[in-house]
Amino acid sequence: MAETSNIAALAEQISNEIFTWFKWRSRPSRDSNWKCVLEHHDKETHPSDVVFHYEDPYTGKILYLNTDLKSYKASSITKTALENALESLSLSVECANISEDWQQKFLLDHAGSSEVMGLLFVYNHDNSFDRLKFDSLLGKIKLSQLGIKERNKIVVFGPGKILDLYNIVHDLKVLIAEDMMTRHRDYAFFNPDLVMSKAHGDQWSHAASVEVLVGPWIIIKHKKISDQVKEGYLIYYMRNGSQVDEFVYFLDALSRFQMLLGDELIRIRLVNAVVEAANNFNVAKDKFLVTWGKDEQRAKRLNEISINSIPTRQTSFNLIEIGMREDE
Repeated sequence: MAETSNIAALAEQISNEIFTWFKWRSRPSRDSNWKCVLEHHDKETHPSDVVFHYEDPYTGKILYLNTDLKSYKASSITKTALENALESLSLSVECANISEDWQQKFLLDHAGSSEVMGLLFVYNHDNSFDRLKFDSLLGKIKLSQLGIKERNKIVVFGPGKILDLYNIVHDLKVLIAEDMMTRHRDYAFFNPDLVMSKAHGDQWSHAASVEVLVGPWIIIKHKKISDQVKEGYLIYYMRNGSQVDEFVYFLDALSRFQMLLGDELIRIRLVNAVVEAANNFNVAKDKFLVTWGKDEQRAKRLNEISINSIPTRQTSFNLIEIGMREDE
């Protein structure tokens, strides 16, 4: 029983390690049940393992993520298990948006406009589940058959996504230790201006939104680190880099974000890329420059961009130590 409890605690441990670095915060109340207020749910209570929150940089809303933490061995990650988890989480999200009990437990004291989303966090504690198989399982699930309403927003972080985010956090820690990256308060997550809205507020407080974390790249804007490392952008590239054209698209995005006009430092860190990715990026630079008529200044700017793969590691926790923390 103790080992089972410790395994269940692994998802909480790793989610805390990850999301702090992306400037998410969590509410003090954890592993809580709260009253259901919708009769058609046919439930007395709903669960919340943990509720994370951050301020949306475009709307100013506080987004709360009612989170279901799962710690599964590979053989337990099945279509049925995911369907059951998604159905339960959807009901929780629908109810949480109107439940006074949920709001008393989890809303910030100064809460203004807010919205509750669902986060299904599926951690594979034996590190043996293939990310493509997980995506395939999700693709087979018909949300309409589960009765999940469109207004109930839910995001799923599977084993592959969790491992990528874990490796990014580890990379950040190493870079900070080597004075190649600023500490938490001196970096923020870049949110480009959209057609209908712009990011507002203190740019250095911006968290990584859900949309950023599931996107093709995560852009961190940082302050000056040293005389050798000036202010700029640290970009974690999440695609596999197997195609030249994906990097052409990426460079076009950086151009649209006006990152290629100044002299800020740009460093690209490949998270889960193929061996040929860095070479494909260099080919893409030449292809991208053709569209600009071989502009020398732009060529110089592109050649200043560094690109490197980050070291990858598997998550590893000592179950006995986890149990000792739970007993403290």
